[in-house]
Amino acid sequence: GESGSGKTEATKLVLRYLAAIHHKHNVTQQILEAAPLLESFGNAKTVRNDNSSRFGKYVEIYLEEGVISGAITSQYLMEKSRIVFQAKDERNYHIFYEMLSGLPLQQRQAFYLQDAETYYYLNQGGDCGIAGKSDREDFLRLLAAMEILHFTPDDQVSIFRVLSSILHLGNVYFQRYEADGQEVASVVSAQEIRVVAELLQISPEGLQKAITHKVTVRI
Repeated sequence: GESGSGKTEATKLVLRYLAAIHHKHNVTQQILEAAPLLESFGNAKTVRNDNSSRFGKYVEIYLEEGVISGAITSQYLMEKSRIVFQAKDERNYHIFYEMLSGLPLQQRQAFYLQDAETYYYLNQGGDCGIAGKSDREDFLRLLAAMEILHFTPDDQVSIFRVLSSILHLGNVYFQRYEADGQEVASVVSAQEIRVVAELLQISPEGLQKAITHKVTVRI
């Protein structure tokens, strides 16, 4: 179907219908709360749709004696290129903007986060906001979904650490030069490297080597 034709919304309606007629409160609530989680990480603004699903998923619902007993998302295929590039008037995935709007100040400072306009991976499309969408409110809804789905506080912190690291990596600048007749890259923005290394709990030297040296794997 076309972007914005209602594929994702139709899926949610089907799930709500199944949950209503095959009622088992704890399980069905978890299944329904998976939707805002998947959409925060997989939906984005495009030129055609402010809430476009940039992923494909396959959901299986399991029934036992007419009652929903569980569900599994067996496939989740994302548009990976959107992480590093967005066209004019488009945005990256909602989760980044929601995180920057909704995280408490103390956590923002712990992750060295600033406004969305600061990050190359978020500002390429121009306007970082969407009319009628509150990224802060959607972030609070996401946290509520994580609680229902039993994400521990440590799980949540780890997720936000990785997301913050992605944003900081997008602001790493490189310069090229020649050494022994070969073109070599070096990192200019050492501060970003230190921040990302701290967030990922790895050494700055190891991180810098990983992003400036090619690795060939022979199979």
